[in-house]
Order: sequence, then C-alpha cells, then structure tokens
Amino acid sequence: MHHQHFHLLPPLPHRGLSRQRGPAVHDRQRAPGLARGTDPAAGGADPAGAGGGEALLSLAMLLRLYLVPRAVLLRSGVLLNASYRSIGALNQVRFRHWFVAKLYMNTHPGRLLLCLTLGLWLTTAWVLSVAERQAVNATGHLSDTLWLIPITFLTIGYGDVVPGTMWGKIVCLCTGVMGVCCTALLVAVVARKLEFNKAEKHVHNFMMDIQYAKEMKESAARVLQEAWMFYKHTRRKDARAARRHQRRLLAAINTFRQVRLKHRKLREQVNSMVDISKMHMILCDLQLGLNSSHQALEKRIDALAGKLDTLTELLSTALGPQQPPELSQEAT
Repeated sequence: MHHQHFHLLPPLPHRGLSRQRGPAVHDRQRAPGLARGTDPAAGGADPAGAGGGEALLSLAMLLRLYLVPRAVLLRSGVLLNASYRSIGALNQVRFRHWFVAKLYMNTHPGRLLLCLTLGLWLTTAWVLSVAERQAVNATGHLSDTLWLIPITFLTIGYGDVVPGTMWGKIVCLCTGVMGVCCTALLVAVVARKLEFNKAEKHVHNFMMDIQYAKEMKESAARVLQEAWMFYKHTRRKDARAARRHQRRLLAAINTFRQVRLKHRKLREQVNSMVDISKMHMILCDLQLGLNSSHQALEKRIDALAGKLDTLTELLSTALGPQQPPELSQEAT
C-alpha cells in the first residue's frame, strides 16, 4: 500500500522587483527560501540579513565615483593652462568642478547631457538591482532594472515593473528627481540653441518693421474710408448705415492703435540693440583715445624731464668757474 504525502505550503510574501502578471505566472514564482533549496519548516537560515550586508558592501564601491569629477577636471586642462590661472587669479575665480561643468555646458552641452544621462541610468540600475537582491525571483535582475530606471527617469511609469523593498523605492524616487533636473537642463539647452543670433535677429526685425509699416498704412486708409462713409451717411440722414460705419470706424481705429503700438515696441527694441552696439563702439573709441593721450602725455613728460636736466647742466657749468667778488677785491 502506497502512502501519499502532500505538503501544503502557505503562500509567502513576495519581495523585490515584481511584474504585474496573471495568476499562472504568480503560481510559478517561488519564495526566496525555496529558490535556495531550503525548507522553511526545517528552520533554514533567513538570507535577508546576509543579503543586506552584501548589499551595503556592494554599494560601498560607489564611493569611487569621487574620482570622476577629478578626472574630468584634469582632463579639461584648466589647471594646466597658465593663462586660465593668471586671469582667474586676477578676477578671483576658483577653478573647481563647477567651473568645469559650466565650461562643458557652454561648449559641449549635448555630449555632457548624454554622458550624464547614460551614467545615471547605468549607476542607478545597478544600485536598484543590488537593493532588490534580497528576493531571488524571475524579475529581480539587472535587465528589469535597466528597463525600470529609464521609464522612471523619463517620468513615464508604465507600472509593469515595480520595486518591492524600501531602498528600491528610494532609488526610484531619486531617479525621478534626477530625470526632472536633466529634463530642465535639456529644455534650457534647446531653448538657447533655438534663439536667433545677431544677424538673424536684425533680419527678422527688419522684415517685421516693413510688415508693421504696411499694416499701419492699410489701417490708416481704412480709418479714413470709414470716417468718410460715416460722414456721408450722416449727411444723408441714413441712421442704420451711419451706425454700421461708425462701428467699423471704431474697429479700424482700435486696429490702427494696436499696430502702431507693436511697431513702436519693435522700434524701441531695435533702437536698444543699436544703442548697445553704439555704446560699445563709443567705449572702445574712448579707450583708444585715452590710451593715445596717455602715451602722448608720457612722451611730453619725458621731454620736459630731459630739458630740465639740460638746463640744470647749463646752469652748473655757467656758475661753476665764477669766483665771489669779495675774494677778487682782497687779491687786488
């Protein structure tokens, strides 16, 4: 007679990254103790404590990331350039990591943002995989974290993969904050790239000036036309047509005022741009004039000093051989 033994195991809570799947997939997922070949009823050791210590030791390797800013600082060549150091010392500018970051943000913004984004993705994906390593299941792998981190970074959040531990949730929260910051930097870079340069701005302002002048002429002609029609129908005592042309006259006057205001703002903007360039040219001319006058004054002072030296020598030679008159009378 065969004895059949049935072992009924209660469902254990699932930890770690989990996918939102159907019941069949959840039935195939095993608990951490079962995945390691241990029987919970037999009093096997709980790997949570060992997993936590292993995770902390693994995350300690991130302390080496302080070498990355130092390498970038030395790679930029700012510290090795004598011109940078001399001019920075005169202007009290300290060449640190923030200065190098601003330098690369102005010179190579696309490359900097791409490298920063990829570096943050890989680093946070690895940190999340380490934080979720306590639970050994079908979804707690690096491939799942490499999918979860970009989705969280881009603030999409499909919800098919979610963290199950507290540290995993903290990592995902930090990833979302970093994604928002990088998005703001990207928007600033794109907005700066889409701005007009000086030549394009002058061309655009010139064409808008022509367009506004044309609209002002058309609006003024429409005002005169409606004013004449209003006067004409008023004299004919046609009240209905007079009121209609009066409304059109008021609308034409309002349109003329708006176009004139836009044209005036454009002229003020163009004049301010021209005034800035003219002021720069005037300051440059004034600086050149001051330098030339200073050099001429130095030359005149040197010439005057030479003449004074010559006059002193002449006076000394003229008064040197003469004797006092008292000595000459005693000699006679």
